[in-house]
Amino acid sequence: MKHLPLKQTFRIPGTFVGVGYTKDRAGFPLEAVRVPVPRPRDDQVLIRVAASSLNPLEYKLAELNFLGRTPPVILGLDLSGIVVATGSAVRGVAVGDAVMAMADLNGDGGWDAGSSGEGSYALAREFLTIHKPEFLSFLYAAALPMCFLSAFAGLYATVQASDTVYIPGGAGGVGHLAVQMAARALGGPAWSLVAAARRNRWPWPRSLARTTFSTTNATTSPPKS
Repeated sequence: MKHLPLKQTFRIPGTFVGVGYTKDRAGFPLEAVRVPVPRPRDDQVLIRVAASSLNPLEYKLAELNFLGRTPPVILGLDLSGIVVATGSAVRGVAVGDAVMAMADLNGDGGWDAGSSGEGSYALAREFLTIHKPEFLSFLYAAALPMCFLSAFAGLYATVQASDTVYIPGGAGGVGHLAVQMAARALGGPAWSLVAAARRNRWPWPRSLARTTFSTTNATTSPPKS
């Protein structure tokens, strides 16, 4: 992993202008609001956000505030960017690293209002932060964290090479990642992976893992060489 060709110090402002909800319920329309730049706790990293994305979770947060947050709350929990500060216990990433992360649900996301040029900042726990692969742009990296973690959590330590795995919504945000993870975990000549998706969306996830698809009674088959 390369570090940026900069000194390992960054000027961190006291505030930034993000986009989020400012009401306890029915938080639409979202608003641009100035909030403090947070400081990382021991196990957290502070990221200057290069790109962030929104998930269904976030419009539900804005509409229902079901986590009981005190507005204003900046959205954009999936993000990528550059580490500008770390907590005392952080060892896996360093200031200057390009990373992708899921922001702490108790903090703000990274959706920048974009008008001031200041950028936005978000905290993430170290275990939800990884180095961004060099081949992946910041934009694409920001689309991955929540979907990837959801797929990984559903498969980790549960899938073995002899299993048959059924993945509903195989062409969806979580599903298409789960298809690829399951195919890699199963491997070998005897694996069986079944994914369900709308018929007009079959070709894409099928191409990811050469998988058998069905909308109702799915059949299984090994991949063709």
